[in-house]
Parts: sequence; C-alpha cells; structure tokens
Amino acid sequence: MKKKMINILRYFFFAFLLLAVAFPVLFIFLSSFKTTEEIYGNPWALPQIFSLDSYIAVFTEYGILRNLINSVIYSLITCIVTVVVSAMASYAIARMRWKLSKLCMTYLLMGIMIPIHSLLVPLYISVSRLHITNALALVLIYIAGAIPTAVFIMTGYLQLIPLELEEAAVIDGASIGQLFYKVIMPLLKPSIATIGIITFLNAWNDLMMGLIFLTKEKSKTIQLFISQFRSVYKELHADHETGAAD
Repeated sequence: MKKKMINILRYFFFAFLLLAVAFPVLFIFLSSFKTTEEIYGNPWALPQIFSLDSYIAVFTEYGILRNLINSVIYSLITCIVTVVVSAMASYAIARMRWKLSKLCMTYLLMGIMIPIHSLLVPLYISVSRLHITNALALVLIYIAGAIPTAVFIMTGYLQLIPLELEEAAVIDGASIGQLFYKVIMPLLKPSIATIGIITFLNAWNDLMMGLIFLTKEKSKTIQLFISQFRSVYKELHADHETGAAD
C-alpha cells in the first residue's frame, strides 16, 4: 500500500512538471493563431478563427526563411567539420604514439577551460586582420569552439574500444585509412551522435557571435532575426501608418 501511494505521488509530480513545461508552449502556439485584438482582449481564450496571417507575414513580409536557412547551413557545416576533424584528432591522440600527443591534448583541453566569449576582442582583431567576414568567420569560430569538447568526448570513448579489434584488422591487411573509416568510425557512432547534437544546438542557439561577426543582412541567423524582430516590426508598422496618413 505504501509503495502504491509513493507511485501515485510520483505520477502526480511528473504530471505537474509536464503541465508546467507544456502549458507555456501551448499558450504561445495557440496565441500565434489569434489576431492582435484577441490577444489583448482575452489572452486565455481559444482563437475564434485559426488565422495563419501571422505565419504568412513572417515568411513573406519579414523574410524569416532566409535567416532560417542560414542557421541550418551554418549549424550543419559546423557539425560535419567538427565531427570529422575531431574524430581524426582523437584517433591520433588516443591510438598513435608520438611525442607531443599529451601536449596536444592539454592544449585542446585549454579550449574547454577558457570560455570562448572571453576571447571576443582577440577573435575580432584576428578576423579583421585576416579579412575574414560574415559567414566564413562565424563558422570557423563555431568549429574552433566545438573541437576541444568533441576531442575530449571521443578520446575518452576511444579508450574503451579494445585494441584487439584494430590488431585483427591490421593482420587482415587493413591500412590506417581503412582501419579508421571501416573499423573505428562505426564504433564511434554513439559519441558522434552526442557531439553532433551538442555542436548543432550550440551553433543554432548562438546569438553573441552572430551579433558581432555578421554584418550583412543576408548572412544573419534566425537568432539575430528573433532578437531584432521587435524593432523591425515597429519600423515596418510605422512606415505603414505614415503611408496610410499620407
């Protein structure tokens, strides 16, 4: 009986957490189908008519699609390059014997210990001197910031893979390239998935770097669009009101 009561209380607790998380999302979703008058008149009521005018205006009048595509491209490129480079670097550090392997690992770990936002000034100076701007600069910064964490995760995972698998492949005549791509990479899938998700989300959610290094409107990300949407909305409506007055 006591165990049953504990389970019931547990279910109620998790149901409350689910409601607390889901309600704001549902409220915003339903509000997006309302008119401005409905939102200010009775924000808690359901939409009288499910209108798609807000979605149409965002995609046609404000051009969110371009920013959305930019964010997807930047995040995907960052994710792919980070995974490939980190996998090769991790294999070299964890499996190959060379003098500077530990020093290289220590150098990469410093990238985790030092927050990338504390390097904004030297990064901006370096990018300006190299004449790298907008999308290329942003993607390179994302990749440089993601590689230390990715190498740390992959190196730890590689140390759990038995050496006997690689020795068997070498005995069968596999080269280093075949050993890496046909034996090691398939075994790294769990760590690759973890790194891919973390890297993609970090690049997607970033606002600070885009705010500093993206100067062209056509290169801006979805996060920049959202942050600037309020001012853009006000300017466009001011223009409409001026035109209507004339």
